Amino acid sequence: MTGARRPHLALVLLGALVALGLTVPASPPGALPQWDNLVLTAVGAWAAWRCARLTRRMTRRDRRPWQLLGVSSLLFAGASLVTGLGIGGAQGRFGVGVLVLVAGLGPMLSSALIGGRVRGTRWPVLVIDGVMVSFALVVVADVLVLAPALTPGAIAPALQPLVVAYGVYPAVTVGVVGALCTVSAAALRRPATAMILMTALLGLASALLAAHLVQPTGPWSAGADVAIAAALLTGVHAVQLAAAVPAGPTPAGAAPTVNSAGVVVDVLALVGVPVTLVAALLLDLRVPDGALACTAVVVLLLLVRLFMRIRDSDRIEEDLLRSEEDFRGLVEASSDGVAIVDAGLRLEFTSPAARTLLGMAAAADPHPPLLDLLHEEDRARVRRELTTATDGPAPVVHLRLHGAEGERRELEVSHHERPGSGRRVLHLRDVTTRRRRERELERMAFTDHLTRLPNRALLFQEMAAASATTGERSLLVLDLDGFKAVNDSAGHEAGDLLLVEVARRLQGLLRADDLVARLGGDEFAVLLAGAEDAAVEAAQRVVDVLARPCRIGNRTFTVGASVGLCRVHPGGGQLAFRQADAALGAAKKAGKGCWRLHTEDRVAQAAASSSLAAALADGEVQLRFDTIANGDTGILAALQAQPVWVHPELGTLPAAELWAAAERQGCTAALQQWLLTRACADVAALDDQLLVTVDLPAGLVHADELPGEVAVALAAADLAPPRLTLVVTEEVLQTSSAALIPALHAVHRTGVRLGLDDYGMGSTLWSQLARLPLEVVMVDVRNLSAGGNHDRTLELLGAIGRSARDFEVSTVAKEITSRELLHELRVQGVVAVSGSVLPTGLTAAEVADLLGHPGPAVVAPLPAPVPLPRPRAEV
Repeated sequence: MTGARRPHLALVLLGALVALGLTVPASPPGALPQWDNLVLTAVGAWAAWRCARLTRRMTRRDRRPWQLLGVSSLLFAGASLVTGLGIGGAQGRFGVGVLVLVAGLGPMLSSALIGGRVRGTRWPVLVIDGVMVSFALVVVADVLVLAPALTPGAIAPALQPLVVAYGVYPAVTVGVVGALCTVSAAALRRPATAMILMTALLGLASALLAAHLVQPTGPWSAGADVAIAAALLTGVHAVQLAAAVPAGPTPAGAAPTVNSAGVVVDVLALVGVPVTLVAALLLDLRVPDGALACTAVVVLLLLVRLFMRIRDSDRIEEDLLRSEEDFRGLVEASSDGVAIVDAGLRLEFTSPAARTLLGMAAAADPHPPLLDLLHEEDRARVRRELTTATDGPAPVVHLRLHGAEGERRELEVSHHERPGSGRRVLHLRDVTTRRRRERELERMAFTDHLTRLPNRALLFQEMAAASATTGERSLLVLDLDGFKAVNDSAGHEAGDLLLVEVARRLQGLLRADDLVARLGGDEFAVLLAGAEDAAVEAAQRVVDVLARPCRIGNRTFTVGASVGLCRVHPGGGQLAFRQADAALGAAKKAGKGCWRLHTEDRVAQAAASSSLAAALADGEVQLRFDTIANGDTGILAALQAQPVWVHPELGTLPAAELWAAAERQGCTAALQQWLLTRACADVAALDDQLLVTVDLPAGLVHADELPGEVAVALAAADLAPPRLTLVVTEEVLQTSSAALIPALHAVHRTGVRLGLDDYGMGSTLWSQLARLPLEVVMVDVRNLSAGGNHDRTLELLGAIGRSARDFEVSTVAKEITSRELLHELRVQGVVAVSGSVLPTGLTAAEVADLLGHPGPAVVAPLPAPVPLPRPRAEV
């Protein structure tokens, strides 16, 4: 019963009690109508109606036991009506008896159906318990009530059968219902308890009616009326509790649980037999022969139950022994080891596989301390992890030890504590091969396969880590002059050997703290620690060393190197790479074989000369939009928003430089909030169909504020959450705080979409797909191009698209620079495209004009919403 139902039922009970208090004095024996019976008629009719309403919510199988209570209430209402109006004379009294008898069977039948809902119900035991309790209660009733009442001259002979019926009914019903409800389904425990209480109230009413027959006074009849009304409403309460049980397989065939109320009834009934007999002896009461016979039946049934318990105990012991043998066989046959340790981590039990995994010699101590088998440096950690209590599942523990022949072995241990025993069960699995492969895969993910140098992914990871330190760092980007001629004249094998030699020279030239990476082809990068002067000196050494001839086989090649150099500022990994690449271009234009320093630090100039907060307020910070079109139709589907700073002196600073300047002035939080708010507002004002994507910058995302800012921006613009996509890169996930992943999950739960940029280019691609509920990935086609070979680009893009489609993720091919490639991508069915071949760098007004007058590359959206499509089978 819910809290809302209890006052309602209490009011009905209070009303019934008030009505009985008014009608019982006005209904003397023999008078018609009997107003108190008519009150009980109304209560019974209301209980039947209420039960019918409640059972309609249940399934057909669940409602059967409770429908019987409703039928019993209706039958009792009919009997009360006949009695109250005196209908039918003698035949009416006979009909009342039949109705009361049938109504009285309702609780017993309902209890039998409830007991049948328990999985594995042992009906012989329930039947024996019910009969035993019933006979025990008959002994009590016979000695204390029936024997005095049936004494010659105590009451009229015509009333003696009624006294017997009223006296035996409580014993039978309470005994049967109590025994049947002693074990009930866990979900039906409370309804079963209410059923026992209802039966007890009916038994009390029956006993009071028997007393009324012996001593016809008003209190006995009034007490019986009150007990009957309370019993009817308790039955309604039981149905309400059952209706509150969730629908499904839980009630039906659920696991059993012991009902305390049923146990109390059984215990009190059995204890009542010796107590009653002792009281009869002390009070000199007559013990009828029937009571003695019932006592003998109770003793006999107790012996039968004792025999069944002994038999069950033997069977349970046999089952336990058989289960132990089966379990031991499974443990010994398993390739995974099982061990049990005590509170001091001493091994108490080890399976054969566990002894092999732990390297325990046959002649050694069979119960050694676990920590003695491990590396010394791991012992403190393992002790802490195995003994520290946790609220949830215990974390997996990794062990390192030496095998029998000295080889290194790694084990993965899942464990759980046996409550109250102080012992812990360990499940050991050999993960040596798997961990070695994982380390190899990780190494390969961050290593160039030809030169064995770190690759682009590791370089950017190191630059991101460097942004969090205070030490100065510089980046050198270089490529070889004349390398293409080596490939053309001597072949690719000679070119590969030349690249290996260049890698060796670079590693020998620089310090151990510096990082040399191969970017691809003949491009290399060097991340240097120290001031700018040291970086300039290193750049000159690189130019000088690589200008020396290289002996490859029987041929000698002379190739130089052009170097671009810049400083790495906090949060500026991508910006530093672009600046170094621009400096490399200047070095090539200067005649190659030289280095150039990126000196036009517009970020520093902007941060030093202007306030970004003022620029935000004055409108100098603006949004520019790149268009994203459906790959197959060319329909404009989304806009990619990028913030720019239209500086009055330095010109337009792109997004990377703007974020770097904001980081220097401590304004990244304000810029993040402005970007989200403005992007949502502009797109909502432009069109009710377009989607908008917003890029989050590496190392500068304020994760704690992100969910709230997104919610405020969407609400202020009245923009549907699925129209906004937040895009991150692997660098963002690696350089931002640990709170970013939970923040992105929280944003995604509101309906906002998440995207991953530079998909397929990173080293932890699959882990990011597992960590985030991504819906969009973006692929930079420039990273897939191979000398203008569009076929190869399409092949690689198709492979990436298929992998994304396996995760039900949409793919956007970005940086499309030629109409030829755009045409090929549309033929191949790429989901969406963007790049300079489409309109880019647009203001909000220019986007509005484009929507009104679309060009040949972009088609205006249809009247119906055109969301970014899901992956297609062709890609």
